[in-house]
Amino acid sequence: MDRAIRFYRDKLGFTLKSEQEDWAMFEENVGLMLSPEPLPIDNLNFNAVMLTIIVDDAHGAFHELTAKGVAFFVPPTDVGGAIVSSFRDSEGNLIQLLQGIG
Repeated sequence: MDRAIRFYRDKLGFTLKSEQEDWAMFEENVGLMLSPEPLPIDNLNFNAVMLTIIVDDAHGAFHELTAKGVAFFVPPTDVGGAIVSSFRDSEGNLIQLLQGIG
């Protein structure tokens, strides 16, 4: 949990609102909770979730996060009507940045 809190606070810039041993809540209305059992790392279909963060400037956010050490596996990409980019948090959860176009 400590590693995940540091990632969301220090890399994504979220503000920690409250925390307990197995969960944390951020001012940005994002919560983290430890899974009661470890999930199989190679089966992303099991309880798979992707957090989407709406941003004003996908390219700017990409460069800012890359400078903080976030490794993207999808750089900002125009998908027709939006620009998206994707990375994993410290625990392997999928996170997508989304900028609407127009």
